Amino acid sequence: MTVSSIRWKRGIYVVKSAKVTAYAQVKEWIKESILSGEIPAGSRITVAEIIEKYGVSQMPVREAFQILQGEGFIELLPHRGARVLSLTPQYLTNIYEIRGVVEGLLAKRSMPHLTISGLNRLKELNRQMEGMVQAGIAAEELVKLDRQFHVAIYENSNNPEGMLIYEKYVGLIGSLRNKYGYSSERLADMVKQHWLMIDALQNQDANMLVQIVQAHSEGAMLDLLKAMDN
Repeated sequence: MTVSSIRWKRGIYVVKSAKVTAYAQVKEWIKESILSGEIPAGSRITVAEIIEKYGVSQMPVREAFQILQGEGFIELLPHRGARVLSLTPQYLTNIYEIRGVVEGLLAKRSMPHLTISGLNRLKELNRQMEGMVQAGIAAEELVKLDRQFHVAIYENSNNPEGMLIYEKYVGLIGSLRNKYGYSSERLADMVKQHWLMIDALQNQDANMLVQIVQAHSEGAMLDLLKAMDN
């Protein structure tokens, strides 16, 4: 099974295809059903139901359940399948508050280890994002590029436990962004805040960097909650 994706290469956008594993496809099917409301919040789903609905074997369904629990979509119930979690404003606020603190820490820890080539990589990623915003590229591609930008900073933190916390809800937040998109104001702020992060990193201003990263996370949260409320 293959899917297409858009990537920036030498000033143009190119389409690439990639193979998708069975469990990844099952995960996406379930995730889309949850986000669309086809599988309501609070409802119980079982491995047998998913096997019957999609005509797949047991193993990829179980793997998909494990990943969806890790991403915050469902809660596994011993011997009873899983329960779909309610994506309430409070639930999402809690996630963003935790991520904001963790991202600030990761950014601060990364600062002494970021090289000139690493800074140049961040600049290139943000220039690509600016171009995508101006071109009106779909939210899905912006989500991917935004994640690449942040990972390019945080991976220098030498804090794998912190990275696990950061990565935990990437799938959930990314899926919600794909569904609800970004406001034009948020897109402009996102690119601007990325440049401010780069400036703080270059100037070795840890306090300013943490403030910008946390403001960035809060702005993302408010924009998403507003979109979900409309």
